[in-house]
Amino acid sequence: MKNSSFWSGVGAAGCLFALNLGCGGTTEAPEGISLESTSQSVIVGSRRQAETWSSSGTTAGAVFNEGGGEGQSVGGFQVNEVIHYPSVLFTDADQIKFQLAAPYGGGRAEIWADAVGSGTKVGTVDLTAATGADWNTFTTRTVTITKLSGTRSLYLKGVATGGDWLFKLDWFELHNSGGTTTPPPSGTVPVKVTNKCPFNLNVLLTGVNSISLERDSSGNPIYRNLASGQTYTYNTPGNYPAGRVSAYRTLPSPTSPRELEKAEFTLENNGSQLIHYNLTYVDHVGLPMAISTAGANNCVQVQCNKTASAMQSAIDTGCPDGLRYSMGGGTICLAPRSFCLDGEYASDSRRGTICTRLDSEIARCASKYPGQCNPGTAKTPQVYACSPPFFDQSAKWCAALNRGMVDAPDSTTVSQYYNTGKPYNQYAKWVHQQCGAVYAFAYDDYPMAANQAGFFTCSGGTQLNVTFCPAG
Repeated sequence: MKNSSFWSGVGAAGCLFALNLGCGGTTEAPEGISLESTSQSVIVGSRRQAETWSSSGTTAGAVFNEGGGEGQSVGGFQVNEVIHYPSVLFTDADQIKFQLAAPYGGGRAEIWADAVGSGTKVGTVDLTAATGADWNTFTTRTVTITKLSGTRSLYLKGVATGGDWLFKLDWFELHNSGGTTTPPPSGTVPVKVTNKCPFNLNVLLTGVNSISLERDSSGNPIYRNLASGQTYTYNTPGNYPAGRVSAYRTLPSPTSPRELEKAEFTLENNGSQLIHYNLTYVDHVGLPMAISTAGANNCVQVQCNKTASAMQSAIDTGCPDGLRYSMGGGTICLAPRSFCLDGEYASDSRRGTICTRLDSEIARCASKYPGQCNPGTAKTPQVYACSPPFFDQSAKWCAALNRGMVDAPDSTTVSQYYNTGKPYNQYAKWVHQQCGAVYAFAYDDYPMAANQAGFFTCSGGTQLNVTFCPAG
């Protein structure tokens, strides 16, 4: 969790909170300025981080992920080796941009759709000269490709190199170079919401106090129904605190008001457009998601790259303590922070076990580190939520207790997390097993060097992309 004066604290909504900025409704274009269609390169889908390759279809024991670029990149790519990226949107794309690095030229890879050899070879990416003196000086190469439609697998096959590796790969994007698009109204940031789930979703964008950005003449929120593969773009004010895109399979009602899944963000414009975002499952898990941004710096993608069916299977068979509930027309796995603190579950007998699970470790923490670990009256629910007393102000001890790491609270040895034989937050372990580096509890980013979760700020931001079920 971002722990700075920007953020108001830990609440039930997740890890992103309101900035002390004005919140408006829809923004209209200033008088005297017409909005005309312009021809420009339009990104298709969202930026794909290279390290998200699939082991299925990738040459076994070949490429590997390492530091560099936007967090991580792919190294070790050699001639005749193949890298596979599933579920890449090709519709209307006529270019692919690759972010590459190598201290020598000569690297070349074929780009295939569907399969290598039997699929469609759409182009070739090459690096004609060194990008710098080391492997971490990147440049963007743009390749014209054969236009295809639909969502397909993308494969890279190494065919030539000027040294041991072809190149280091940081990310790629598909573009429509002649796409016609209407510029967003001045002072707004497009928030593009895409549904790749194999079912319809009703989506809603809200801000402070859950007020909908789009409302009808009576002030009622407008839900946008997206079929599988459909996209809707909101023109969101550049200063927009506590933004949330909520997704429902069935529209909410007074007796069932909660969403199936949500993505959270904050937009801030104080001379430079900033987009603050992360991927959080601190309340529950309902759908896999991806969030990405376009802009100048640190505009990275974070995702839970599971299919909707795989996620549902994981919820049905592995949700810790069986905390499965119906929300937003689907079945979710509820976080213990919600289960232990929300009044609607007060009569559930499982509270006696789940909501006292960490009590002995809290007491041991206070005894082992007097003057440092000072929980006071806080018990297990406050650790799950990283909430007052004490745990809202102590990322270190909240993270240590959730992970069963009281004896090594600052450790960055991730293999030890949830694996010390001590009580821990079972939901948090399960979330990381499903989705990797995302927030499973509020201070899941402590210590930052462990890379268990990430809070991102895209500067010079021009667009935010939210995709539900990025792998279909």
